[in-house]
Amino acid sequence: MTDQLDPAAIAERIEEVLDRLDPRTRPVGEEVVRLLMRFYGAGLEQAVGIMRAAGGDQLVHRLASDPLVGALLALHDLHPVPLRQRVEHAMTVAARKLGSHAGDVRLLGIDDDGTVRVEVSTTGCGSTTVREVVVEEVTAASPDAAGVDFVERAPEPTLLQIGVRGTGGPGR
Repeated sequence: MTDQLDPAAIAERIEEVLDRLDPRTRPVGEEVVRLLMRFYGAGLEQAVGIMRAAGGDQLVHRLASDPLVGALLALHDLHPVPLRQRVEHAMTVAARKLGSHAGDVRLLGIDDDGTVRVEVSTTGCGSTTVREVVVEEVTAASPDAAGVDFVERAPEPTLLQIGVRGTGGPGR
């Protein structure tokens, strides 16, 4: 059953349900979501503490490697791997998927608000695909990131080769 749960889809569905609420009752719905997040977060924090005591950090890392569990831990700021490290790993995975197009992508950093900044080339084929692969991998590895912001790298000037032409042979 867990293979059918997509954290991003669940979050989107929650937003859809909240959007259908009457504007007067929406704040109550949002408060219910916040309370449930705090409740589940506290429970997860206890569970991580118990697992760490029983099996050490290795067990917690193993649990966090599961996409669903890792996403829950990240959303509650309990993931054992720092955000930057998870984003860097996601960029490595994206680069493998992109093959020769990976040279057109570079991680610039992560803003204080959690937005991942990525530089991409403005030229070349498949720029939409490049962006989609990067977003997919970063979102999967770090659902606690605030999103991916692309910065377009200006095209480099065309290099013109200047040289001496051949004289064309004797007498010319």
